[in-house]
Amino acid sequence: MFILEKEVTSETDPCRSLGGLFKEAEEELSAFLSAVTKTHGPECVTTAAKHWIQALEKAYLPNAPSKECFRKVTFAAVASLYH
Repeated sequence: MFILEKEVTSETDPCRSLGGLFKEAEEELSAFLSAVTKTHGPECVTTAAKHWIQALEKAYLPNAPSKECFRKVTFAAVASLYH
């Protein structure tokens, strides 16, 4: 029988925390693209998605990013759409 010394959590298993990170990023991107579709139409979604991904690539994300980090990415993407 194999006994773990520590319980495996998102803090101790980088794969688990990465899964949560992807989920949060996907949720934020989805909400952003839904808002773009409602306000500007589906023809703007591809451009908006590119801006969001570029903002994500430029963003500083701490070791344990939160939903607020991805919200800041969305704000940056919105700002870049209007410049």
